[in-house]
Amino acid sequence: MSLHIYRVTVRGSFADLTDEARARIEAEFETHDYLHARFTPEGTFVYDVGMGAFSFRYELREHDAHDDAPGGGSDDPKAAVMARALAMATAFLDEAGFGFRRLRASATDMADMWSSEE
Repeated sequence: MSLHIYRVTVRGSFADLTDEARARIEAEFETHDYLHARFTPEGTFVYDVGMGAFSFRYELREHDAHDDAPGGGSDDPKAAVMARALAMATAFLDEAGFGFRRLRASATDMADMWSSEE
């Protein structure tokens, strides 16, 4: 059985913020600055004080397609977690009323962090 644990970062930029959204972002900055960034299953939302760029940090798990895991697995676990993270970030931003553009995701399989080439 191959369970992959990925750290996924979704990056983007704010766009077309309403005055209300801008005020909320400014008011909540201290709890969303980069010093609070952690990789979590639900994601950590961080942004710069200038309200230009933001990121989400997720730690997501995915099984290979050949695994007998509940819910199956994926032929491309990395692509699956990146798509899931993008969907989670989009849902958060839409619900919060934060306009955005240029969402993109990158993922690192944590097992690769400890593998070495001989």
